[in-house]
Amino acid sequence: MTMIFRGILLIWMSVPVLIYGSSTEEFKYHFSQDDSSYSFRGSFIVEAELDCLISLVFDFEHISKYASGAKAVELVRQENNWNEVRYIYRKFIFFENKSTWRRMLNQDNHELVFEMISSENNLKIIPDMLSSSGYYQISPEEKGYRIEYFQECCLDTDLLKDSYIKTVKKEAIEFLHEFREYVEKTCVHYLL
Repeated sequence: MTMIFRGILLIWMSVPVLIYGSSTEEFKYHFSQDDSSYSFRGSFIVEAELDCLISLVFDFEHISKYASGAKAVELVRQENNWNEVRYIYRKFIFFENKSTWRRMLNQDNHELVFEMISSENNLKIIPDMLSSSGYYQISPEEKGYRIEYFQECCLDTDLLKDSYIKTVKKEAIEFLHEFREYVEKTCVHYLL
């Protein structure tokens, strides 16, 4: 009986490692919130060529593949070092949000900065995003590059704000995991 209990305990304790990776150094994140805003910062290290990583965070062809939570991703406009992208998200079965983002690439700093330029909810009971911005930063490490993702968002006050933010936190962590998997899958043939 003790052996069975130990086996079950070992499996139960291993689940987070299997889902989220074996090293906290490989995958880090921090979520914070106050009355009307939240921010999420996450990062991981990957061994890949810089050009592949920059293409992955900027080029539209990749965005819909790692924005898997979106119902639709549309390219609105594009120039050499910036684009505008519209995301349509459906949450809680009946809630839909359409938001448009300006994404600017600074190739010299290995950074893509994004800012929300519009957001529209189909229901008024869900908090509106008043503003949101962030970045992807690619920095050299001893082995490969650290990709850091940061986003901050200001919401209007609403009765459902706390439950909305809990959902956003869970989805932000899931996004970072899915993004890392896509980076590894896409840039693996560019390994150093």
